[in-house]
Amino acid sequence: MSFNKLESSNCLFLICPTDHIEIILRQTCSTNAFFYTALGANFRWDIDTQKNLITLIENQKVAQIVFVTKYTNMFYKEILEPEIEPFFHVSETFLQLDKTLPDYLLNQSHPILRTMLLASRHLQTQQKYMLETAILGKVLKHNEVTTQSFVYHPNNQIFYPPKIIENKVLSHGQISLN
Repeated sequence: MSFNKLESSNCLFLICPTDHIEIILRQTCSTNAFFYTALGANFRWDIDTQKNLITLIENQKVAQIVFVTKYTNMFYKEILEPEIEPFFHVSETFLQLDKTLPDYLLNQSHPILRTMLLASRHLQTQQKYMLETAILGKVLKHNEVTTQSFVYHPNNQIFYPPKIIENKVLSHGQISLN
């Protein structure tokens, strides 16, 4: 995993609780790790939530916020495999993002490609929404809090940043699973 500046600053991870990734993140980083969770990593940015996160960020001197999900997250499977009975219904966000995937990718033989790209784009959208919030986004920018997102591949134990996923999947039509 290559989190920028992670070794020297406290980090707030924004994750889906169904991924059960907290232990992996704590073992991987050498900083204090804090967690904020939402099903499907589909966060709501109401005023109270923004204020509470600002308090945490300031009190704990958080210098980095990282969105992380596993590509195996059950919410992506619900969208990408319609024959699966939905366990939870997460926002229309996933369906909207699914429509942004190119046709050639939708026809790829390996489902991991599509899922990783969907997960990456979802996290990037969540990151963008957070930075555009009226209160929290302003504080993050003013305090120069770094934000990033990663999709975790549990079999390979690799955290993929969006740029690598986009480059490999969209440019080459494939992503190395090793």
